[in-house]
Amino acid sequence: MSEEKKSILLIDDHDLILQGIKYIVDQIPEINRFCTASSGEEAERWIVGQPFDLYILDIELPDASGFDLIERIREKNANARIIVNTMHDEMWNVNRLLQMKVSSVILKSSNIQEVKQAILTVLSGKRYFCNHFEQLQHKLRNMDDTIFPNDALTTREMDVLQGIADGLSTHEIAELLHLSDNTIESHRKRLMLKINARNAVDLVMKAISKGIISLKNR
Repeated sequence: MSEEKKSILLIDDHDLILQGIKYIVDQIPEINRFCTASSGEEAERWIVGQPFDLYILDIELPDASGFDLIERIREKNANARIIVNTMHDEMWNVNRLLQMKVSSVILKSSNIQEVKQAILTVLSGKRYFCNHFEQLQHKLRNMDDTIFPNDALTTREMDVLQGIADGLSTHEIAELLHLSDNTIESHRKRLMLKINARNAVDLVMKAISKGIISLKNR
């Protein structure tokens, strides 16, 4: 790794995670600047305001999607080094993170040494995936390609898909997402095409069985 000092932006809304990673970073002499954001809005200000050598973020924030933040970071720097630190290991998330070519994925259950190894590896210009994520990649490669077409689902389509799985009507999903009924129907039709489903039941069964979404208790 170059002796030039590095800067990190950590985006996470859990204080324990922020403090835990700060503890790890304080042990790495190559890093001299460590900034944090606990919301999407705060992260946006940092992303727009200045570049960082490394971004560490969760994909679930109270006011923003981590996927959207990754795209925002890439708008500023197409080659940005990004570590995703998440508890979500659904196959849909695995597929999307691979498509977005993030530098590293580690689970929040990872120990201190693995987090430190991920940071050092990515700062050196290489990629790093925890063992569990590597296993999920292998499982994904053996899946039916029609489940994850190249034309990936958008964040909004994922919201609509989850609403359908939760048993909500088109109107209920529209109210929940503050969209029109017609817009939800358009999303529903695109979902049918993208996941190659015959009807709503087939859509939900395929999505759940392949880990694209989870069935929540209502």
